Amino acid sequence: MTSLRMAARLLVLPILATSLSSCGDPIESYCESLRGHQEELTNTLGEGGTDGLIAALPVFEDLESNAPDDIEKDWKTLTGAISGLRTALDDAGVSADEFEDGEPPEGVGDAEAKRIADAATKVSSTKTQEASVRVQQHARDVCHTSLTL
Repeated sequence: MTSLRMAARLLVLPILATSLSSCGDPIESYCESLRGHQEELTNTLGEGGTDGLIAALPVFEDLESNAPDDIEKDWKTLTGAISGLRTALDDAGVSADEFEDGEPPEGVGDAEAKRIADAATKVSSTKTQEASVRVQQHARDVCHTSLTL
């Protein structure tokens, strides 16, 4: 009986150790993901304006999905706001660069224009801006990586 327990332990321990080590450190995994996306984000956000921000959304969503618990809420705030703006623009069939002096292009109805304006206000809100600052600070402090949003 004792030898069976010993054999089971000898078989289970390496399997358990392998499965635990394959999980890796979630913070290091997030930091690696952040560093891996750094150049792409720089290039995409370098396009400037709202279109660059919307183009970066898939990267932001990937980072959100890898984010550790202490920064996940801030990523959700950012991606939610940007996603809302993208949806409002897509629903109206326009892009952000079609707006001139804050005025929607011809063919955008009042209701669509209001949805876009509301979504843009959410992107530039204090809550979203503070989340952005926390995400950038976390990248510097924890991942030792510069992230400029």
